Amino acid sequence: MEPRVCDTVGTVKGDVVPDTAVDGRRSRWDAHRAARREELIDAAIRSIKRHGAGVGMDQLAADARTSKPVIYRYFADKTDLHRAVTQRVVGTIIAALRSVTGGAPSAQELIRDSVAAYLALLEQSPQLYRFVVAHPHLEDGTIFSEVIADLLAEQLATSLRAGGLDPAYGHPWGEAIVGFISAASLWWLDHPSAMSREQLADYLSALLWGGAAGVQIYAGRPADPSPAPGVFPRSDP
Repeated sequence: MEPRVCDTVGTVKGDVVPDTAVDGRRSRWDAHRAARREELIDAAIRSIKRHGAGVGMDQLAADARTSKPVIYRYFADKTDLHRAVTQRVVGTIIAALRSVTGGAPSAQELIRDSVAAYLALLEQSPQLYRFVVAHPHLEDGTIFSEVIADLLAEQLATSLRAGGLDPAYGHPWGEAIVGFISAASLWWLDHPSAMSREQLADYLSALLWGGAAGVQIYAGRPADPSPAPGVFPRSDP
């Protein structure tokens, strides 16, 4: 009699295994693999927060209580892990920005609330933000700033359309806002004592609203571009 030899998935050659059984094992493995990837991303995020944006794979593995070879069973390489972390962080940012659109806020409120939500996330995890800036690519190859700019462009296009203006111009506007806030945020992370998060949010919002108010006025809608009192402190005489 020919010996029964196990194949690579643990069945015995010559046995008839129903397709449903194979599919069931594959589904359980896929679910396990997805869950384990999420656990490793969680561990990587904790390690980045603890050790900084320049943390290496050895430290990431140690904090996850595993080894680099095990990590590479779930990620093709360290770039794959970096992209997964950035994907998670950007998802958090997008969720925070979408949360401020509820209740149909005015354009001025939308700008202020969006800037405040963004800066709040940065203050909570400054090293994580630095990591995303250093590793900006998402899992589909796009850059994290493009995704945020696209979200803003949608909202800006709606505002332009309501004023009878070309909504296509919302995209460069969105890109400009992201670059503006990103540069100012990185400066603030390097100079946290220069102003509080609330002061920076008011300051950046006032600058952004000045331009937006000009567009509103041009479209025939009333708007006051003046900043709130105290946003721009006067110098000592």
